[in-house]
Amino acid sequence: MSEGNNDLTFNEILEILHDQIVFISDRVKNGRIKDVKNEEIKIKWIRTLAYICKTHANIRQVEKLDELEGEVKKLKERLEIDE
Repeated sequence: MSEGNNDLTFNEILEILHDQIVFISDRVKNGRIKDVKNEEIKIKWIRTLAYICKTHANIRQVEKLDELEGEVKKLKERLEIDE
């Protein structure tokens, strides 16, 4: 957790999402389907998995953009470029 508040860090969010991806992937691969209702549930698990994977990827992208922004800022400071 971040200092002084309840906000999760990027790494904590990514860890939670990763755990859910592993859990849901296992459910999709190893779950038993005995009737139509269970098939509908499996489809919902797959949709949930896709949504979580997309969210995970988006967070990683934001994290990388933040890193790049920091690098650009450092380069500008070194080159003494004003914004």
